[in-house]
Amino acid sequence: MSISVLMSVYKNERPEYLDKSINSIWTDQTVQPTEIILIEDGPLPDKLEHTINRWKELIGNKLIIHKNVKNLGLTKSLNIGLQIASSDFIARMDSDDISDPKRFERQTKYLETHPDVAIVGGAMQEFNNSNPKLNVRHYPRNNEEVMHTIYKASPLAHPTVMMRSEIFRNGLKYDERYRTSQDIALWFDAICAGYKIGNIDDITLYFRRDDEMFRRRSRAKAWNEFRIYMNGVRRVYGLFSLKYVFPISRLIFRLMPLSVVKFIYGSKIRHYVVDKKSKDA
Repeated sequence: MSISVLMSVYKNERPEYLDKSINSIWTDQTVQPTEIILIEDGPLPDKLEHTINRWKELIGNKLIIHKNVKNLGLTKSLNIGLQIASSDFIARMDSDDISDPKRFERQTKYLETHPDVAIVGGAMQEFNNSNPKLNVRHYPRNNEEVMHTIYKASPLAHPTVMMRSEIFRNGLKYDERYRTSQDIALWFDAICAGYKIGNIDDITLYFRRDDEMFRRRSRAKAWNEFRIYMNGVRRVYGLFSLKYVFPISRLIFRLMPLSVVKFIYGSKIRHYVVDKKSKDA
């Protein structure tokens, strides 16, 4: 089976992080991808361009670079990449994270042995520059567990997913009404289209959790995420459901001071709320 890796990079990202990210999905993988699709979302500084050009020399035609004339945002950039991708499977990757060396081996094996599953993610190890082992995030293992989780929190970590390309040929894409949280909207769209979702328990990704990650969680993003969850709950569970309490609670949490958000995110409270099976599930 062939694998396309879909990435997007913009001007504010750090070249040393991008370098490690590409190295993890090309040099270090036990199953190497067929192609890497890198969307340059607007003009990039020289240091980022130098890093990308160096990898282009190493990888050659298997690194496909598309340059947006101006910054279009992640959602539109990912849709451009989906149109370019030519493989059976499409793996997402962010430019500041690191994939586990066996990520593609494990995820392709899972999709080959679970033909009814269209999207698979995996666990991720959070880290920062001072601590290589923060929390490990695990996600629902099968579609039944996904249905018990998606109204509370995302059932997948976006940069860990591998997806069957046929779901996009059949009409799915990232919803361009949303500049952020586009992944959550896609998971709801996939469920409504009848596709199944799963996760493997193995760590597939090392996720960089630094102060910049929390700064990106703006109030505008919180409201955007709230709209996606409320619309998704309505479509999946109906107009009259107690599950609406979770998006409302999530919005309140997102609007709290940054120090409180950072504390709860790194604590066992979040794990309890997300993982505990609700009685009305």
